[in-house]
Amino acid sequence: MRPLAALCGLAIACAHRGPPAAPAAPPARIFEPRPAAEVAAVKNPHAFQGKPLCQRCHEPSGPLVADPVALCRQCHRFGHGNHPVDVVQKGDAKGLPLLAGGRVACHTCHDPHRVAPRSGLRKPFDDLCRSCHRGH
Repeated sequence: MRPLAALCGLAIACAHRGPPAAPAAPPARIFEPRPAAEVAAVKNPHAFQGKPLCQRCHEPSGPLVADPVALCRQCHRFGHGNHPVDVVQKGDAKGLPLLAGGRVACHTCHDPHRVAPRSGLRKPFDDLCRSCHRGH
């Protein structure tokens, strides 16, 4: 059994932990937002003034404003000949980024921050396909 003094000391130590923690600071900004009219007038947000126009897809603190595939569909049409998205990659994607649950997204093959020369593929075309499709 513990002495009463030890219990009192414990109670005092617990009751006097010091001032409450300061409120969390707002998230740091990754970029400065541009005026909405300027953003709306940009035809290619991937290559705005030689670099991506961040706020078209990102919050100022960094996270995406919507699902990555939904963001791509705002500007890009998906049709015959496009790789399916939201399908589960069954094997290793050899370092390519996937969505939660191993689902393929546009950014699995394309780097939205580097679209030069034209398609922004993460690897040369044949190497990219072989990253997931063995024997092709």
